[in-house]
Amino acid sequence: MLTALLLLTGCAGVGGGRSGEGKDEARSAEEPSVVQVFSADQLRHVALDAREVPGFVLERASEGSAGHGVPSAGRPACRPLVLALGPRQEPAPVASLVRTFSKSSREHGFQGLLGTVRVSTYADDGARVTLRELRRAVSDCAGGFAMRTGEGQPQRFEAVKELPAPRLGAEALAYRMVNAAEGAPTLVTVVRSGSTLSMFFATHLSDPRAVEIPPALVAAQVAKVERLLRAERPPTAPPADGDPAEGGEGAEEGDGEVQE
Repeated sequence: MLTALLLLTGCAGVGGGRSGEGKDEARSAEEPSVVQVFSADQLRHVALDAREVPGFVLERASEGSAGHGVPSAGRPACRPLVLALGPRQEPAPVASLVRTFSKSSREHGFQGLLGTVRVSTYADDGARVTLRELRRAVSDCAGGFAMRTGEGQPQRFEAVKELPAPRLGAEALAYRMVNAAEGAPTLVTVVRSGSTLSMFFATHLSDPRAVEIPPALVAAQVAKVERLLRAERPPTAPPADGDPAEGGEGAEEGDGEVQE
């Protein structure tokens, strides 16, 4: 439900500035040439525990949480931004793991911040191509764009702005999109580690100014991905204790997404 909510209300994206793109490319050039692609079972090992990041609660995304059908963009150049919000990516990943997160504490309860984490592993150059096309679309669609959700609902984003990206992974991108109807911002951060993308989406239900993609959450997720990448003998079976995140159902597996 959360990913669909982000798609309907608009997500304030965090985008990496062009000033850091050259450094990202330099880091990419230092990567090993061997592409390591995780299976769906292996990908389960990078799932964050329900309360692994203090102040936030993570849950498994329910089936169909990103809506149904493939969203469309009014301008072909903006299609990568629209596809990132939907249930099907192009190129299709080999496997994906989807979690929702919310800002919550025992003292104050739910605090309005909602988000989604999607970790996807790709064959060949899929991860690099996906990030490159997103970066180009952020630049080409800075003045906004129109779209339709997979259910046919019209939406318009009045602006797309690239923001400073985290210095993590081989390369990263962050951007903000503002929904024209609600004025609600959506934040998006993407970090590539080898052939795996860690994508983060966030919006705030009550205070658009308070929307954020928590740096601690991004760092924790990327660290888990890269720990698995560095493992001499990566596990081939799913975790013995099952899914560490409580609640919800597994995400759809049609394009390789993990399903319980």
